[in-house]
Amino acid sequence: MQATTMKKPVRFRLKTPALTLAIILGGMGAGAGQAGTLYFDFNQNLVTPNASLFLFGDVGQTATVTNLAGFNEGVVLGADGFFNLTIPNTYQQSGTGVRNTGFQVVSPDPIAGYFVNRASASTDMTFVFDSGALGTNYVVASQGNGFGEGSQVMIQATQNNTNVSFTPKGGAPINVTLNAGETYKYAGGSTNLTGSLVNADNPVAVFGGHACAQVPAGITACDTLLEQMIPTDRLSKTYALTASKGADIASTQSDLVRVIATADNTEIKLNGVVVATINTGDFHEFSLAANSGASVEASEAVMVAQYLKGGQGALTDPAMALVPGSDTWLSEYRLATPSDDQAFNINYASIVIETADLASLLLDGIAPDTSGFTSVLGTSFSRGVIDLPLGLFDLVADSPFLVMLGGGSFADSYFTFGGATFVPGISPPPPDEEPPPPPVNGVPEPATLGLFGIALAGLGVLRRRRNA
Repeated sequence: MQATTMKKPVRFRLKTPALTLAIILGGMGAGAGQAGTLYFDFNQNLVTPNASLFLFGDVGQTATVTNLAGFNEGVVLGADGFFNLTIPNTYQQSGTGVRNTGFQVVSPDPIAGYFVNRASASTDMTFVFDSGALGTNYVVASQGNGFGEGSQVMIQATQNNTNVSFTPKGGAPINVTLNAGETYKYAGGSTNLTGSLVNADNPVAVFGGHACAQVPAGITACDTLLEQMIPTDRLSKTYALTASKGADIASTQSDLVRVIATADNTEIKLNGVVVATINTGDFHEFSLAANSGASVEASEAVMVAQYLKGGQGALTDPAMALVPGSDTWLSEYRLATPSDDQAFNINYASIVIETADLASLLLDGIAPDTSGFTSVLGTSFSRGVIDLPLGLFDLVADSPFLVMLGGGSFADSYFTFGGATFVPGISPPPPDEEPPPPPVNGVPEPATLGLFGIALAGLGVLRRRRNA
């Protein structure tokens, strides 16, 4: 294990009470869990990986990373509140069955992290959820075809005697009982497991992935995929999207987007036009052209997955990320990009923000170049891409906005989201004096606004103190 020196954040320094409130609010409605506990699984990569866990939080904060297979490492976050922990390849999960190699990160204070499944020309990265953000019901995003053992799903239990029902897309339910820390790993081969269902009687952490996927199917390049799934009760009906920087490559020209239903008879609108009505586990797929955005509205909660396409030797390749709904964005993000031996040639944030607040966007206290931002059709939002530094950084604006993190090297990439109200990490949730962003159709739901106000009551004092 190795500590890494990172750039000092500029805008603010969070204190433990605010972080604790952030995790409590992020965990409302999900199974209660210990603050500061994270879960992740190491999916099989076709190429031998150099995997890392990036942890960040308060300076000097301690954490213990363990699994049931004997891994046990204590870490202390450095002077910049960061630690880079190498995860040995022996803990990759292959095949189908119950595994004891799922990881838990326990800290006395809330902590944030990414797991990076890094290999030459085969990488992806996932934001790692705290225990309060986990749930009992999920739909899965994955991909079919490709190479190695193909599509993958990992389901890790947080409590003993957890009954899990996993229904692979097109297959019969598989029932298994897991104890805390055990993972049910499923290898689907060439089957596209997108739309598979997970149900459990206690909160579980669920990951979708692929050993080395082609996006779209049949393209020459392949890359590992990995993303932690969002529980269905944290999904939204409205989304605003932006194309990634990977879509700018001549060999890609777009990203792939899937809208996955969690209920039958779900009507999907794309840019205000009805494009499909789908049932539970089915998905509507479309391409998001380079330098463009899109709005998605659904009659029921849906999950939106965005995929980088194969770059065929360019500074991008397949990667997979989930997109948080527009009612779950944050107005302040403290995040990190991979650095040192995990660094990429380019790192960027794909952003969707209220057009009226575009001038308020700050990266480490400085206004980034947003001259290339364009409007999202039929909404009050603008979208665009900004370059990011290596290591820790802060992104803030006057209103909540979407942050998708991406990066690329030769025939390689990563893509994930930068947090949300239900999983803020060490980013603060929107304070009570800032309303949530409007839905893409411009009509907020009263119940949503009411819950938002209740959940954020009491944060105003902390926010005023921090800004004083």
